[in-house]
Amino acid sequence: GGSLYLRGTGVTALRDNLTVGGSLDLRGTGVTALPDNLTVGGSLYLRGTGVTALPDNLTVGGYLDLRGTGVTEENARRVREKSFPENFILSWRGGKYVSVDGIFSEVLSRKGNVWKARGIGEKKITYIVTDGHGKWSHGDTLKAAKDDLLYKIGSRDKSLYAEHTMDSTLPLEQAIEAYRVITGACAAGTRGFVESLSVVKAQYTIREICELTKGRYGHNEFTQFFAR
Repeated sequence: GGSLYLRGTGVTALRDNLTVGGSLDLRGTGVTALPDNLTVGGSLYLRGTGVTALPDNLTVGGYLDLRGTGVTEENARRVREKSFPENFILSWRGGKYVSVDGIFSEVLSRKGNVWKARGIGEKKITYIVTDGHGKWSHGDTLKAAKDDLLYKIGSRDKSLYAEHTMDSTLPLEQAIEAYRVITGACAAGTRGFVESLSVVKAQYTIREICELTKGRYGHNEFTQFFAR
């Protein structure tokens, strides 16, 4: 189903092959070891538990909270570096239910990369969209979901842009992602800046982006990255 919150309960063990669509909160429980083949679509909170090691077949889609545990950094790194296959979502009953970004929903219809859905126990309709390459977004309208997808980051690897020059041209979506990855700019701030422009083009050169962002957060870092 959705998230599973066991914080502060007397739970000491979980069954093998457990799948949690949303987040799993085990803080303050008596759990000392995780079961085999545990899959958590959202975040996994283990702070204050007796867990000292993570199984290699553990899969976590969101944040992994290990503060106060005995888990080594090497062990944690192996799990964090695991990723779901490209364009992967957790689903149940032949796709009738899905978990995307830790949000568990009932699917009402699907067309291509667009899902019409609603949260479990809710009446409000939402839309889920993907770019087909691992980025997902939710919205109250299809337009809102598609707009939000522009500001999601698919990869945080700056080296992807190492071969670009001031004259390289990027589609708008890639330009936004490059700026956020290189500067650390937040989604809200980047969105606000783009929406403040009198004209938003379909593509930009790196040089144009540098000119447009003068005096803005991250401008110097972005410019210096390509100044070679």
